[in-house]
Amino acid sequence: MPNIIASPEAAAAERFKRDTANHSMTVLHEDGLYRHLRFANPERGSFGAFELITWPYNLVAKTGWTFHFDIDATPDMLDLFRNTAFSGEINPSYWQEKVRAGRDEIEGFSPDLFEREVKQYVKDAIRDGEAPRGIGREVTRDIFEWGDIAHEAGARAELDAFRYEGWTFGETWEWDFSEYTPGFLHSCRAIRHGIDLYDAARKQVAA
Repeated sequence: MPNIIASPEAAAAERFKRDTANHSMTVLHEDGLYRHLRFANPERGSFGAFELITWPYNLVAKTGWTFHFDIDATPDMLDLFRNTAFSGEINPSYWQEKVRAGRDEIEGFSPDLFEREVKQYVKDAIRDGEAPRGIGREVTRDIFEWGDIAHEAGARAELDAFRYEGWTFGETWEWDFSEYTPGFLHSCRAIRHGIDLYDAARKQVAA
């Protein structure tokens, strides 16, 4: 059976699940919609701990990263996250629209996405007979082995500079190499997980 390699996002989600498996909730403050909730594994101290703070129309997630969400139409922000994703799941494409503070941390250059996009472009060029023989080897060596592609400016410069037997990548300025940052996805998972723990605790009290 071939080895199946998880995508970076799937691997991060699984790691988050493991790291928060034994989290418990501490209510630091609760007065109606004014809440300060802390989630942590008591045996691991601050490792993996996070906090959710709410007040009418606002939620702040403090996870190592800080994101402030707000929406005028939803007094209890926990309802926003409950109603726009299933339990245990996240909806970053919708939730990112509600970020007030931390917007510059939502998306960023992804070297993994850059590599996938470039390799797919080269693969398509080879398939269509538009690229010279040996192009795959040259791209791998010049861009992925020797190139300075850890940041977007360097990655785009490598694309612009690449030449092999008259073949180039052409106009690449419209190519988008941005993905949701690990910090934003981690915060989304923390919000969803925290709400699930909060709801479970309320049901237990009600019972």
